[in-house]
Amino acid sequence: MIKRIIRIIILSALIVVGILGIIFTALSSDFMGGTSVFYFFTVQSNIFIIVMALLFLGHEIICLVRKEEKDNQIMLQIKFVATVAITVTFIVFFTMLAPLMGIDYLLSFNNFSLHAIVPILAIIDFIIFDTSINLSYPKSLIATIAPISYVIFVYAIGVPLKLQYAKDLYFPYFFLNYDQNGFLFEKGFGVIPWITILLTAIIGLGLLFCFFIKLRQKAVSKK
Repeated sequence: MIKRIIRIIILSALIVVGILGIIFTALSSDFMGGTSVFYFFTVQSNIFIIVMALLFLGHEIICLVRKEEKDNQIMLQIKFVATVAITVTFIVFFTMLAPLMGIDYLLSFNNFSLHAIVPILAIIDFIIFDTSINLSYPKSLIATIAPISYVIFVYAIGVPLKLQYAKDLYFPYFFLNYDQNGFLFEKGFGVIPWITILLTAIIGLGLLFCFFIKLRQKAVSKK
């Protein structure tokens, strides 16, 4: 029961911080502010994990009241995809995008909520509590679904509609800007090499999550 209550607290904190982060970001004058807020992978991945957290929070409360254990493998697989997506948000921002940001934004609640607090809570929740997931190394490739879907969104929807992500910014992230970088190496390091590197890293991240989950499953089975 204590473990379940701890999870309810973690999921509740994730939901509250995530929702506030999205609201404050939308109302701010930051680069993701205004009507363009929902076009960014950061916000989309936060919404994805918040929705999953809400579903799992409801599940935990029901199980706590009824004193029963129920696992839904489909929901666990979707939550795995959401967890990897929000982890990508965390890693990509702090390794590739943070150096391009001003100190005011880096120290803001908008930044920490969506790029750090929510991802960290999601990772903790998944590794500690989702040990019943049936996840294999080949199956971990589903981790690529959210990033690939986002790239399709950018080019299949964003480009034809000329969505403006910020002032004079028609691509959400510099590594997707084929106007400036080209597709291959004609203008420098192009979009396709960037996507290849990031996709490879995401596959590796999915495998890493799978590895840690298997370690946790072994540890749980020994208890």
